[in-house]
Amino acid sequence: MPAIDTSRRRRRQRPRDRCALVLSCALLAAVGGAARGAETDAPSPPPERIVVSFQQRSRIERLTHPFRLDALGPTRVLAFRTRLQVDVRKAVGPVGVFVELQDSRSAWNDEPFVVPARHVNHLDFKQVLLRLGSERLFGRSASGGVQLGRFTLDLGRRRLIARNRMRNTTNAFDGAYGWLRAKDDSTLQAFVTRPVRLDPYELDRSDGKRVFWGASLSVHRWRYLQAEAYALRLDESGETVTGRRLTTLGARLYRVPSPGQLDYELESAWQTGRTLDLDHDARFLHLETGYAFRRARARVSVLYDHASGDKDPEDRRFERFDTLFGARRFEYAPTGIYGPFFRANIQGPGIRLVASPTPPVEILVAHRVLWLAQATDTWVGSGLTDATGASGRSLGGHLEARIRWQPRRWLLVEAAWGHFFKGSYLERVPGSPGTSDSDYLTVGLEVGGVLLAR
Repeated sequence: MPAIDTSRRRRRQRPRDRCALVLSCALLAAVGGAARGAETDAPSPPPERIVVSFQQRSRIERLTHPFRLDALGPTRVLAFRTRLQVDVRKAVGPVGVFVELQDSRSAWNDEPFVVPARHVNHLDFKQVLLRLGSERLFGRSASGGVQLGRFTLDLGRRRLIARNRMRNTTNAFDGAYGWLRAKDDSTLQAFVTRPVRLDPYELDRSDGKRVFWGASLSVHRWRYLQAEAYALRLDESGETVTGRRLTTLGARLYRVPSPGQLDYELESAWQTGRTLDLDHDARFLHLETGYAFRRARARVSVLYDHASGDKDPEDRRFERFDTLFGARRFEYAPTGIYGPFFRANIQGPGIRLVASPTPPVEILVAHRVLWLAQATDTWVGSGLTDATGASGRSLGGHLEARIRWQPRRWLLVEAAWGHFFKGSYLERVPGSPGTSDSDYLTVGLEVGGVLLAR
């Protein structure tokens, strides 16, 4: 993607940039007060009407030996993400108001971003919504509610719809969302939205050319089996790039990890519709089983993913799975300026160990071996493709290590390292940036807490 000329946009955004700077300074100045409040032994009384909170994350990233076409994208960046949330529980009668401001910026990057909207989004409204809910429905046997406005959303395991966590910017939707939850936590969710287009330097907007809606039902009635089924529909029209009209039907069966017991997860999804004026027919499968140790405070798991790719670029069918608005960091590799793998045209097994030797510290070690599902399709996210299939399918292996340290509720320190063992595909594919293994390192600091609760 060509570099974006930001000079004129930045000049137009000076008042907005000053507001972002004032917001960041105010939040950082409040850290001391919030920290002192969090360290007191006496628990604070539960808030009743209004809660004001904040979060500020600073993260440095470094990448060696890029893997994208023509080595596009930065190899270093200093990323900042600042959030301010105002939650008025009962603004007018039982109706609540929730507002979230987010400012995402970067510095020190040596090259333009491949997709700027994943990294930069100057001060904007991430959530502005009205919320009406009740804990006493159907004779107190259920709870539920509805919210209207702009919001972020997590659905299921977050593979298709997610509020981004590692990424510096965040997906949002304009529309309506409702839920109904039984006492056993079985939940019905439904939404009708227009996805928000993230603009790095202008206000984010949605329009009628993109409509996203769906429903999900999760059942938690059995001890050894939890189930979830969902149906999602994305319609894009007009001058959208991909012109997607996709229906995604999926189901998930799983058991929640518990010390001393085996757990498992099976998720399968099927997509049908139209993409790029082609018939769309794609599939996704995730298999996982794990065991949590009682005394070691650790869980080890093995997993396998298959996300279909397009078999023949010359026919009238498109078979590459589309992960929609899902997250991928928790399953494949750190994202940020890295993120070599997407949930599309990919398959392979992995093993993961998560341990917490002491409560403030969590350690993760993971390894995956990955191939293209179809050699003739694109390696999504890299810009590399070989329509002949002569480059093969072996992307290589990926090793990751991560440590999180949270000495206080308001402070989180995280460091992660990823090593991409490049496979034979990088030796043969046209436009390959090289076969030297990639190393990625990131260190981040996050502070946050409640500024006001009354």
